[in-house]
Amino acid sequence: MTKKLKTMWLWLLDLSWLERLWLLAPIAIWFSYLPKISLGSDATTNYELSVTLIYLIVLVVAGLPTIWRRKRKILTSKHVILITIFTLWSILTALWSVNFLRGLLTAGIIGLIYLIFLAVWLERARLRKILPKMVSLLVITSVVACLLAIVQMVIGTYIQSRNLTGLCAGCVASQFGFVRPNLFAIEPQFLGNLLLAPTLIIYHRLITKRRNWQNSLAFILLLTTLGLTLSRGAIYACGIGVIVIWLTVQRRWLNKLVTVDLIILAIVGCLGIQGGLAVLNPFVHETFWGAVTKSINHLSLGIVDFRPEELKTNNDSPAPSTDWSINLQQPVYDGYVEESTDIRLNLSKIALATWSSQDWPHKLFGTGLGSAGIVMARQTGNSYQKEIVQNEYIEILLERGLVGLALFGLTIAATAYKLWQSRRTWTWSILAAYLVQWCFFSGLPNALHIYLIIIWLVLI
Repeated sequence: MTKKLKTMWLWLLDLSWLERLWLLAPIAIWFSYLPKISLGSDATTNYELSVTLIYLIVLVVAGLPTIWRRKRKILTSKHVILITIFTLWSILTALWSVNFLRGLLTAGIIGLIYLIFLAVWLERARLRKILPKMVSLLVITSVVACLLAIVQMVIGTYIQSRNLTGLCAGCVASQFGFVRPNLFAIEPQFLGNLLLAPTLIIYHRLITKRRNWQNSLAFILLLTTLGLTLSRGAIYACGIGVIVIWLTVQRRWLNKLVTVDLIILAIVGCLGIQGGLAVLNPFVHETFWGAVTKSINHLSLGIVDFRPEELKTNNDSPAPSTDWSINLQQPVYDGYVEESTDIRLNLSKIALATWSSQDWPHKLFGTGLGSAGIVMARQTGNSYQKEIVQNEYIEILLERGLVGLALFGLTIAATAYKLWQSRRTWTWSILAAYLVQWCFFSGLPNALHIYLIIIWLVLI
């Protein structure tokens, strides 16, 4: 053991500061919201610093000497030129934003991501050597994160204070009868998004290599936790990633079907935990079967309905008048929450209507980076100006115009082509999963891991 530690220490000493910092990425990405440093707020923006954002700044500082020293090589790749144009255009749109400060801060984050990409691209020969270690670290931290998420669910079952549990407002047991984990992310959907890459990496291992108990157990744990978030966007995106792997991996169908038992175990484990914790909750009245069928009904968009009749017919039915449950709270939701879907669709409709109502210069060039909240509020006459579009593609169209959306599309297409050339199909599955879930949220601060992982995929 001592010899292994000595070898590892010597290996670390041989790395540059940029390489050592990149090894921390699989840890830093999990802290996208908590703990946070609050710097105040105004009518349009909450000003906060997260561990992940601070990590990005440190990573840029470490990469700046490389960028400066090798600056003449930056524009020698068509892919890099395209990314540079999209980045510069995004930053430029902040100049005519009606929310200049938010636009400026968003431009700053985009700039940080771009500088990290440049440093990685210029040092790709050295950084490729640490990729196996980064993959291993990502899998290990993902397993630890899943275990902590389940612990958070257990603690949240018995402790109602969100300050102590770190749960978001929509995560507490009073909503569905069981806790939804968000760990250190702002919402369960972002925890689910964080789990996409490691889940697909392990799944790819399972169907391309000899199956072992470590990968099988890790896959079950990650897929179970993904289900526990109850994030349809993340779960559907994972499904798309799995389909991409199935279609691109040159293996017999039998090799792929052997993983079905693991998927079934994960589903059973997820529903078992939800139902079990709902029954054990001392503050909310819910049955095991009620919690399980409610979860299935929500994830299937109300299509699959095995719920008890009382949940189907009476949304506001009182808790049974038994001695032990007379003071227990009924869960707010009794199945599929149409509102969660309708709100996202409505925000997208408002954003598209706002874009359509603009003159042609604004349609082409956008209303400016960070402006969505204000221009959407003006469109609807709403006084709330912190709203986001909840769809990355539509937000880019609104804020950066047709030009920005076209550049974004070209950048994604070029990146997909680069990944396809690598012949590593699991990288394509991760990109596909992210592209799907971008339909369910927008913005940068809570999803910085997506850009770090895509940079890492391009490095491969």
